[in-house]
Amino acid sequence: MNAPVSPPPRRRSPAAAARPALLLTAAVGVACAVTAAFAAGSAALWSAAVAAVLVIAFFASGALPVLLARYLPASGMAGAGVLIVTYSLRLALIFLGLGVLTSIDGLDERALGLSLMVCALVYTLTYAVTMFRENSRGTRSAVPAGEPE
Repeated sequence: MNAPVSPPPRRRSPAAAARPALLLTAAVGVACAVTAAFAAGSAALWSAAVAAVLVIAFFASGALPVLLARYLPASGMAGAGVLIVTYSLRLALIFLGLGVLTSIDGLDERALGLSLMVCALVYTLTYAVTMFRENSRGTRSAVPAGEPE
């Protein structure tokens, strides 16, 4: 007789998985700002800090479609529409913000760009690793390896 199959493991919510990624991104943003300040002065410090804030705001606002989905009909098309519209709006706001920021004379564009890339990579990798670890934890096959079915 086979052992009873345990219920599937509970998956972690994407919002809970984003918390470590946001915290690590904030810490890396501070490190980028301090490094930029030592390398290029106070303009670089503020440029790197603004870049970290932009990255954190962009990724944190990714929860907006999830929050809005609660008020939508069960149709998949409504959710897809909200996802596309909110993502497009978020991208447009980031590009507008970057356009305004790069037109400021006292801004160090190199520090802004490097900090933006580093923070975005840190967030993305941390989120992916967190989700992978949480979703693979506790997953076992119904029949243990090496035993007959």
